[in-house]
Amino acid sequence: MITWPKGVGGAHVAVELARDWQYTSTPPGAALEPDELDGAVVNWIPAQVPGTAAGALRAAKQWSFDHQTRDFDAEDGWWRVQFDNDPEPSSSLWLRFEGLTTPSEVWLNGTKILESRNQFVAHEVNVTAQLVAGSNVLHLRCGALNTALKAKRARPRWKTRLVASQQLRWHRACLLGRIPGWSPPVAATGPWRAIQLISRRRLRVTSAHLQSSTDGHVGTITARITLGSEGELTVLGARLHVGDCSAPMALAPHESSQDVELTATVTLPDVVLWWPHTHGEQALYQVRVSVDCGTQIIELDWDRTGFRTVAIDRENDGFALRINGVPIFCRGACWTPLDVVTLAGDDAELLRTLDQFREAGFNLLRIGGTMVYESQAFYSACAERGIMVWQDFCFANMDYPFEDAAFRESVREEAHQFLSRTQLNPALAVLCGNSEIEQQVAMLGQGADLWRNPMFDDLLPSIGHELRPDLPYVTSSPTGGALPFQIDKGLSHYYGVGAYMRPLEDARRAGVRFTSECLAFANVPEPETLESFLGDGQVSAQHPRWKTRVPRDSGAGWDFDDVRDHYLSRVFGVDPTRLRYADVERYLYLSRLASSEAMSQAMNEWRRTGSACSGALVWFWRDLWPGAGWGLIDSRGVPKAPYYALKRACSAVCLSLIDEGLNGLDLHATNDRPDAMDVRLTLSLYQYGEVLVAEGSQLATLPARGGLRVGGDQLIGRFTDLTHSYRFGPPGHDVVVATLSAASTDEILGRAFHVPDMGALDRIGDPALSASAVPTRDGGYVVSLESRKFAYGVWLEARGYAASDNYFSLAPGHRHDVILTPRGASARFQAWVHSVNGRTPVRVLVDAPLPADRTGMPSAS
Repeated sequence: MITWPKGVGGAHVAVELARDWQYTSTPPGAALEPDELDGAVVNWIPAQVPGTAAGALRAAKQWSFDHQTRDFDAEDGWWRVQFDNDPEPSSSLWLRFEGLTTPSEVWLNGTKILESRNQFVAHEVNVTAQLVAGSNVLHLRCGALNTALKAKRARPRWKTRLVASQQLRWHRACLLGRIPGWSPPVAATGPWRAIQLISRRRLRVTSAHLQSSTDGHVGTITARITLGSEGELTVLGARLHVGDCSAPMALAPHESSQDVELTATVTLPDVVLWWPHTHGEQALYQVRVSVDCGTQIIELDWDRTGFRTVAIDRENDGFALRINGVPIFCRGACWTPLDVVTLAGDDAELLRTLDQFREAGFNLLRIGGTMVYESQAFYSACAERGIMVWQDFCFANMDYPFEDAAFRESVREEAHQFLSRTQLNPALAVLCGNSEIEQQVAMLGQGADLWRNPMFDDLLPSIGHELRPDLPYVTSSPTGGALPFQIDKGLSHYYGVGAYMRPLEDARRAGVRFTSECLAFANVPEPETLESFLGDGQVSAQHPRWKTRVPRDSGAGWDFDDVRDHYLSRVFGVDPTRLRYADVERYLYLSRLASSEAMSQAMNEWRRTGSACSGALVWFWRDLWPGAGWGLIDSRGVPKAPYYALKRACSAVCLSLIDEGLNGLDLHATNDRPDAMDVRLTLSLYQYGEVLVAEGSQLATLPARGGLRVGGDQLIGRFTDLTHSYRFGPPGHDVVVATLSAASTDEILGRAFHVPDMGALDRIGDPALSASAVPTRDGGYVVSLESRKFAYGVWLEARGYAASDNYFSLAPGHRHDVILTPRGASARFQAWVHSVNGRTPVRVLVDAPLPADRTGMPSAS
């Protein structure tokens, strides 16, 4: 089984069977063959393929999260389609199934042609003999997984609470929908990936092994491709092309077939390296093979590739990713499917979501073992955007039966297929055997001999080394230390700040080296999202539908609302229960900011100059369904407050303030860009939120791909008790504002704020906010905000628009511009500005367009 090149120059024609499908369901075993459906009571409805049973019912308005509970694992799902075939002479006909949930069976014109037991394996079936000219009928049966789970099998050596049935370990099925604690209760069943009818003419690609390597600025592509011919076609020669360079391919008969094997190496002497977007450009080179068949040249186009090196630095018990020899502070989040019902999403939404990820300053996303391998379009889009991908193989928490030969071979094929189809992609940065298996066993008190499994220690790394020798491999996430979940050794999942409700200072005390999961909070979405699933006028936070969707760990007596409330109390000094009782809207507002403060303070701590931490990935990037989930953006793609806080903390050039207690307040400036910068650092102290009582600044050079640390006392030049730690008398200031600006132009590169005592917001009082908006050419607005006094937690509420920044603080007398972009069809513009210390919201006034360029209309850029 191989993955075909993207373009094949007429060597084959692929038609996706995506239309005119129908779906129905039966009780388990009620119909085992298509002709038995005639005697069953069934109701066929239109279906989309790729798709799932829940997706078809949702489209037919016969199922939703809110109004019908249905166990899709407890029924057999059937799909059928009728399609025409007009065969051409000298061509072979194949059906390609990119992904069928397990267990599945396929019939063509009444003849069974396929059985599948692995959701993550694609299948190709030669159907030249079964297809007829004219009309053909394809049936799919995705059997009830619950029935398969009842089969008697060996018990696991240990059990997990992640899933309800331990027997899932025998079945290669996605765990989403089958995790009671935090996954929506909708298992994906059906043809979840594309089905194609392929007519192969003249040439067929039997196997393709292409690898890129990099040595300094010298890039190399090696290729070994096996071709077979249909009919009388003869391969006379071929060339391998990489960008503007090419080389002839050697031809030799294949050792075990009538096919021909092509081999070549192309060396590019001065390549432009591929970098994550935070550190450089994304140079990509097209790879293709031109095959000379005498009467014609057939072009085989593969994906684009990039040249870079990847390594993991484990020195001193650490874990740091190096790209092209440069240490990278990796920040990002754990990916989730755009639509948990279908495990897919449309291409436009995928690109929008990845653009949001990049705009947040994130450079690494992780696909965890509880998720699915993503589409080819996903990995290509990541490469184009400079987003690195940490890929877990799809295993999590369970004792998988490596000793079973059939299971082992199925896993081998799964891994081989995934790495073959992504073999040239430069975005892939880390391969990981599984999620939390080592941790799961160790936390059950079992010995180290049970932590490991030959599948993760031997099989998967050997396949990775064969197909992607450029990628480092990690056995499990987390791993390292005396116990695999030890925070200050190797790779960890850090939930000290978050689930375990440790103080914010624990982000430093724990000694995090690299955390591939962290900072889980039940993040409150925007009001329009709350209304979309609660209903207009419904009170949130204690609504049953809200509580159903708050994530929790199975068996725990608390949920992640409790976690957020803990930090709400610590950050703002309020009683969450009393506040929710008295003013639910303010409770939600402060809850959004409490999560933001906790997450951004932790990220600033890990990214500061001198930190031993080399990376942090938030768990999750996007919610699986509407509600207060772990996501930084909600299930509709709308950013939540922590998204903006982390966007500021993760910018390629950023500034943060770190409270060092009796040692004062430190400014940390970071520059990931490849060039040094001459900058000015300024520290300003305000009393009553508007009276400047002290200020100091200095010029500095911010090194390329480095940072600097400057003490606040050094800038001010005298003792001011910046952090209110000495407390010799009443505080001399309420707010500290740090500014990073370009030395030559005074362009603001970053700002950071420190409020030693949140109680000062009451003393500061209303900030006297003002806001005006100017329309832009693309249907959006540029909103300019100013305040007479310091304004904390400024929230620009503009329904139907995406904001470039939000939930920020405003320095007294300074202006901040926010770009609003319409998320869909243009709506009537109405926007309000809130602040935590403001008495009432302020309406945004729309000004007449001001000349900002030669068109007379301001640009959103």
